[in-house]
Amino acid sequence: MTKSNVYNDFLKALEHVKPDKVPVGIWNTRCNLVRAPGAKNLLNYYKNTDIKLFSQLFPLDYFGDCLILPGVWPDFGVVLEASAFGCPIVWDEFNPPHAKNFMKDIEEIKKLKPINPNEDGLMPVALKEYGYMLKKLDKKYVKKIEYLDGCVQVTGPLEIATAILGHSNFFLALYTKPDLVHIFLELITDGIICYIKELEKIAGELKIISVIEHVPGMISAEHNKLFAIPYISQIFHEFSQVIGLYHNEDNITHILSEIPKLGADIWHFGEVAPEIAKSTIGEKITLMGNVHSLRILLEGKPNDVVKACKENIDKMSRCGGYILCSGGGLSPGTSLENVSAMVNVARG
Repeated sequence: MTKSNVYNDFLKALEHVKPDKVPVGIWNTRCNLVRAPGAKNLLNYYKNTDIKLFSQLFPLDYFGDCLILPGVWPDFGVVLEASAFGCPIVWDEFNPPHAKNFMKDIEEIKKLKPINPNEDGLMPVALKEYGYMLKKLDKKYVKKIEYLDGCVQVTGPLEIATAILGHSNFFLALYTKPDLVHIFLELITDGIICYIKELEKIAGELKIISVIEHVPGMISAEHNKLFAIPYISQIFHEFSQVIGLYHNEDNITHILSEIPKLGADIWHFGEVAPEIAKSTIGEKITLMGNVHSLRILLEGKPNDVVKACKENIDKMSRCGGYILCSGGGLSPGTSLENVSAMVNVARG
């Protein structure tokens, strides 16, 4: 199996060179498209590494010439880092795990200590699982998409902070105790970077880092400049040699011009008009999106998908710098037929 055309086009998109065809990515978190035969529920996916690996690779076998993102990684949803800082984790058969807040006031962060990825929360499990997945990963997939043996996905520092403290308490602290917020976010960001470095020891070389961070869509432009951009950007700058992908499908029009300052190479977006995203920052960062996950890919027919994809390509693919993808995570129940329609539009 040779390196795919879509991967070559992906590299051109990153360089803002017009590719032969628009690359198409499948944002395959929670593996809503498929789980391995024998998996009865979503909990089986999170608890069984073989099911997880099979499900993550499934689009490459089924759709052929596409990208899978975030790639091959020890997926525990967005609770992994929160668990390392002490959040209790609630597991459910049919829903992703979620973290329970365990602090009510930001003053309580004074008892937090730097995390040890080899000892704290789910991180030791994730590290062991990552090593297992890389050993089991058939090299034919890596030959096709070269970043697959060096993928990282982490939750962003503000999202982890809200998991620990709760959204309301965290947002209040932005106004009342900003100095403690900075200490809090610095501790969390250091923990994220420490975890990524442990993953790097296992992979040998990291090739793509995806950061999931939605909180910037919930706070003001000024608070983004003070609390979001400085800490999110630390992650991408620490690993500047690695392809950086920022995932946030929220409406962040109010900080759109600031997104390139994060230091990521790709922004996976959703609720921002594609023509506005392209004209505002399209020359500074590769855009990935934004076929609506609910209205089009879940609820629509293949013809609706084809129409939406063609409109996105027309608006965003000029001069490269664009990857066709869902505008966020795929919804449970999304049909393979609709995803096939998206892939075929790009590669047809």
